[in-house]
Amino acid sequence: MESIGRRRFLGTTAGGGLAGILAARVPPARGQQREISYLCWNNFAPAMDKKQNDIAQRFTRDTGIKLRIDYIAHPQQPAKYAAEVQTQAGHDLVEMRMHFPWLYEPQLTDVSDLVAELEKKHGKTLSSGYEAAHVNGVWRAVPMYHGLFVPTYREDLFKQAGLKVPDTWEELYTVGKELKKMGHPVGIPISQNYDSISTAGPVLWSFGGTEVDRDGRTVRINSPATEQLVEWYKKMYRDCMEPEVLSWSDASNNESLQQGKAGWIHNPVSAYIVAKQRKLPTADLINHHRSLGGPGGRHETDVPRSIGIWKFSKHVEPAKEWVRYLLGKREVYDEWVMSADAFNLPIYERLQDHPVLRTDPKYAALGAPGVQYHLYGWPAPPTDKIQLITNSFIVPNMLAKAVTGTPNKEAIAWAETEMKKIMAG
Repeated sequence: MESIGRRRFLGTTAGGGLAGILAARVPPARGQQREISYLCWNNFAPAMDKKQNDIAQRFTRDTGIKLRIDYIAHPQQPAKYAAEVQTQAGHDLVEMRMHFPWLYEPQLTDVSDLVAELEKKHGKTLSSGYEAAHVNGVWRAVPMYHGLFVPTYREDLFKQAGLKVPDTWEELYTVGKELKKMGHPVGIPISQNYDSISTAGPVLWSFGGTEVDRDGRTVRINSPATEQLVEWYKKMYRDCMEPEVLSWSDASNNESLQQGKAGWIHNPVSAYIVAKQRKLPTADLINHHRSLGGPGGRHETDVPRSIGIWKFSKHVEPAKEWVRYLLGKREVYDEWVMSADAFNLPIYERLQDHPVLRTDPKYAALGAPGVQYHLYGWPAPPTDKIQLITNSFIVPNMLAKAVTGTPNKEAIAWAETEMKKIMAG
């Protein structure tokens, strides 16, 4: 075998190698076999996951970076993320819901540079995205999109019974009684899932109540407003709903409406989107209306989602390239957002009049003025403890206790004790 001298070797690698790369127009990254992994949730708009997979293939083709995307149901996220943090191993990127960036702050890479790039292109992040991912002065995750809760109802049933579309939570009780008599009850879960929290929050806020004060430390759940909340749930459960709501998952209210049982639910527009995509008979009968109000105003839950990079990742820069590719390229981002059919909306200011809102007149309620959108725990500032209160399902458990017979004061006192334990920890 012919030996290769030192001078010839250097000439081959430094000169011929570079010339070969330039001639082939193939970036060095391809030769490095870079590979990253991303763990995110099973989107309630499945077409968005499929589109993401398509975009990931193009990303690999364009950059040479292999990307593996794994999906899990969102209730499994806290346990899975905790396991990855404990072992300091797992995925490079993780999808983050609500306050998760606060909960995992010490374990997340500073991505302020990425957010600055995106805000230069798309405008400032909406307040909900900022509150969720800007942790103690540092961006710990990059806002991706957000999903709004809106009242969703069977328009045909309302017309059939001559029911007025409700404007307040109290008016919903009046409407709900009639719907239940028609065999189409209201579907609000009172169980350990996020939809339960997403509805209880706006009702509590609309009665003027809160879980924790603006100082982020003082528990305020034991209040006259909470007593109003509990009383409202008790009469709704008794006169407008079915006991099955006590065991519902996040998908149950969607399914109840799509399958023709529920006459009114509180949910993102995914119930309608899935009905359209599956060509269900109920699709043409479903519509949305403006968020409901109360003595304390008109409030709604916003659910921002962001993408974080674990500090233990050995592939931070390739991971950032994926974020830039998915969120920074306007044509890619538009394609991705459009695939969700208004379930997941842009979270940057200059993208608020997005074409996806004009694809269907039934999305008009998503732009209704006069509604204040909040994260879980508002008006307390987002912290890891607020996220722990959420993850512990304290408010749904309090409501479940009350509607099944526990005296109001006892149920509320239990919630107060549980929240104080978390705040003290």
